[in-house]
Amino acid sequence: MEAENLWLRSAPPRDDGGALRRSTAMDSEPEGRESAQDGTRVQVDSDSDMEDEEYSPDDPAISDPALAAYLERVVSEKCGTIQSMVEGLPGVAPPIWRSNPRSYSETPFVEEIASVEMPHKFSFPNIKMYEGTGDADNHVAQYKQQMLAVAIPREAREATMCKGFRSTLTSPALQWYINLPTRSIRSFAALSDKFMEQFASSHNLERNSDDLYEILQHRTEPLRAYIARFNQEKVAIPE
Repeated sequence: MEAENLWLRSAPPRDDGGALRRSTAMDSEPEGRESAQDGTRVQVDSDSDMEDEEYSPDDPAISDPALAAYLERVVSEKCGTIQSMVEGLPGVAPPIWRSNPRSYSETPFVEEIASVEMPHKFSFPNIKMYEGTGDADNHVAQYKQQMLAVAIPREAREATMCKGFRSTLTSPALQWYINLPTRSIRSFAALSDKFMEQFASSHNLERNSDDLYEILQHRTEPLRAYIARFNQEKVAIPE
């Protein structure tokens, strides 16, 4: 009887139909596995194993274009959030942004103007820089007269007039020039018209001969100074 009980304990498990059932890890190790050397039980966490799983770059799921675009957008948003947090920290210097390489090739002039090579050893006229508050018409007139006095080949004159105008602008006026739409200017006439339209509020009101009657001599003003001031206003009135 005792021998029969020992055989029943050592017999392999059977299913409901009486067939032998193979022992599995769940049967023998429901909560872990036992080390063969020292008997220590090691806990197995299937969830952590899946989290630590590494994906191969050749995985078709990862190389799918739609998934790659989604991952790139998520990473970009995360980087932007981190960058904003870093910039908000006191004492952190702002990042140095790189210039757009294409911005150097952008020009407000059409190809017929932009492709013309500037004359060799050409220097632009030295006139007062326009910052956006003076008389725009007067600035264009001075620029034209100065450029006419320079020997420029006929085939390059229009392009030189257009490209040289930038060198006479500064501050808000220069920023206006930079913001001109790409490939929108076909001639210096078009450029000067846009310029005078933009800064029309700074244009001096045109005077006529009737305004000369308002030029009176000051009580302490010498006669010679008064005549000089009168003549200066007179020559500024168009005939």
